[in-house]
Amino acid sequence: MCWGILSDRIGRRPVVLIGLLGDLLTFVLFGVSKSFTWALVVRCLNGFFTGGTVVIKPMIAEISDNTNRARMMSMFALMWHVGSMLGGAIGGLLVDPVKNYPWLFGDSVLFREYPYLLSCLVGSSISLFGLVVGFFCLEETLVIKPTTAQINNTASETTPLVPETQDEEGRSENNMIIEPLSTWDILTPTVIRVLVTNTILYVAIGMYNQLYPIFAATDIADRGLGMDPRTI
Repeated sequence: MCWGILSDRIGRRPVVLIGLLGDLLTFVLFGVSKSFTWALVVRCLNGFFTGGTVVIKPMIAEISDNTNRARMMSMFALMWHVGSMLGGAIGGLLVDPVKNYPWLFGDSVLFREYPYLLSCLVGSSISLFGLVVGFFCLEETLVIKPTTAQINNTASETTPLVPETQDEEGRSENNMIIEPLSTWDILTPTVIRVLVTNTILYVAIGMYNQLYPIFAATDIADRGLGMDPRTI
């Protein structure tokens, strides 16, 4: 929510770049964690910065129209899930490289001390790539609409006294400023139902994503699957 409000003030592009930078740094910090407390704090920070990705959907809405918006949103969801599957698989394959790839990392003191660092470095490199591409190629999509005061201050000697285009009530299109809605105005019954449904969906997805690795890593004697991180 805070990232969405911030993006309305400073733009979508800076929020996306801040999120990628935070994702990059927390990936590395998580890879060098040696205690549960450290890992938990870094994971919370990672979740905080990852929240910046919520502005991607508004960006898609701002660069699309009714002819292609549904297709673009579906492609975004598809890429999100494909990335989640590939990321988990790649990260698992790179865990503990000294043990799993002794012919390549057998003499590495760094990866022997931090067995999860390689996976995190690969993840951070992807964030770095996205940060570089976003910095040079990503354009701002938020259109800052002028306020009534700003429009009134633009009048000059060449400004026509009678507007060229008017609506049925004689109002100029330039003076038809749509004031931003408050949070309470947005929370209509339909919006509330969508938010509640979406919340339930993501709670269920989050519970599954967090509980399945624990269940898979639990010993068979304790009714788990007894898998190692690489297999999971």
